[in-house]
Formats: sequence, C-alpha cells, structure tokens
Amino acid sequence: MVRVKVIRRGREHPDLAVTAVNIVRTSDVPPVLLVHGMGGDHTSWKRVIRTLGGAGRSVIAVDLRGHGRSQHAERYALDDFAGDLSAVLDELAVPRVDVVAHSLGAHSALRMAMAQPERVRRMVLEEPPPMPENDDDLAERIVPAFTGLGDRFRGIRALVTNPLPYVRYDRALPDEVAGQFDRTECEWWTRLSGLTAPAVVVSGGDRSFLPPRHLRRVAQALPNGEFVTIDSSHSVHRDRPTEFDQVLHRHLNS
Repeated sequence: MVRVKVIRRGREHPDLAVTAVNIVRTSDVPPVLLVHGMGGDHTSWKRVIRTLGGAGRSVIAVDLRGHGRSQHAERYALDDFAGDLSAVLDELAVPRVDVVAHSLGAHSALRMAMAQPERVRRMVLEEPPPMPENDDDLAERIVPAFTGLGDRFRGIRALVTNPLPYVRYDRALPDEVAGQFDRTECEWWTRLSGLTAPAVVVSGGDRSFLPPRHLRRVAQALPNGEFVTIDSSHSVHRDRPTEFDQVLHRHLNS
C-alpha cells in the first residue's frame, strides 16, 4: 500500500512529506530509506520504489526540508537534514533501515548514521559529497549545490517530464548548503570510522562533477566500505538504472 504522509512538527521545525510503501516493522529485513539529492524530491526514486516494492521491500521516501511537499525552512544546516531523517523514522516507529541516498541526501544520511549508527543496517551512497578535509579540498569547491553542465543537459528530459521538484524547492537552499562546505571539517572524516554498517559508495565516474578519488576516500574511511564506479554522471540511478539496480540489490541482499 502506498501512502503520502505529511508529518506536522510545529513552529520550530518544518513539516516533512513522506511516501511509505508496505511498511512492515516486524520483519528481520528493515525498510529501505530513500533520500533524494539537491533539487529533487521523493519522485526522483519512482522507478526504484517500484522495483523495491515489487521485490517485497518496505520503502520510505522522504522529501527533504525545502524540497517537494515538505515545508521551506528558516535554515538549512547539514545536521538539520540529518535530524529530519531521524524524526521521520521516529514518527513512523521504524527503529532501523537500509539507506539508499543520493548527493545531498547521501551526505545527510551519513550524518544521521554518525549520530545514530544503530539505526542503519546497510547503506548505498550515490555520489555523497564529502566535507573538505584540507585546503586542497577547499580549493576544489566540492559541494552538492553545483551540477556540471553535462549533468544539466542530461537532466533536461527529467525536468520536462516532472518539473514539480524544481518548481517547489527553496531557491535559498543551494547557497546556504554550499556555504557549509567552505570550511574544513576533519572531524567528519574521523566520525566515518565509527560507522560499521556495510556501505557501498557509488561514483558516476569522470563525467560527474565530484572527482571519483574523493568518493574513493570516503569508501576507504568507512570500516566496511566498498567503492564502485558506474561511468555515467552525478545522477547514476537516473542515467544508468540497470547498473545501479544491480549494485543496489547485490548490496541490500548480501
């Protein structure tokens, strides 16, 4: 059963929209939490939701604050995105999940897992932008707010087919998020070592604006990390769906 729920949170926190499919809380196999990237919403995962639902998996797809049917917020701190994910799981009474997340969503899911590692069984992290570790990283401007020209062209068809995510998201969000990547955060890298959940980091290869070597470093920093390249773009699940699904199913069913 598919349902869309808007979680009302009062004046201090934005309301959050969630799509839930076949939620089962008694199974040994936890639901899959899907978290979209910058400028998207839960519909970015429409095909993946069908695939996972068809395989009998419970699915939770979130609209991050400032996106989709979730409310715009007064601020967009990276830890707030992570806190929102935890709040959704609390509201749905889901103690543990598998995570499949893209870009800003993958970064947010990592921060949630750092704060509550017991809530995550396995992770598929598609193009997660890392925090800058040193001055060289800062100079490269590795931020989730920017998608290269090639990615923009490849996304035109998706935009024409489904313009609502672009229309709905808060235009104040990219600059605020990008500004948080303007400083080094060595602690972020240290905290990765505490995440024991098996994780696969998926890179879109050299055509993505995120250099694969940085994503490889993320995978190497995770105690049970694996690095996979699918030569495509920043949006791997959109542009190479078959190959992405193969990685997803292999990892979640291991």
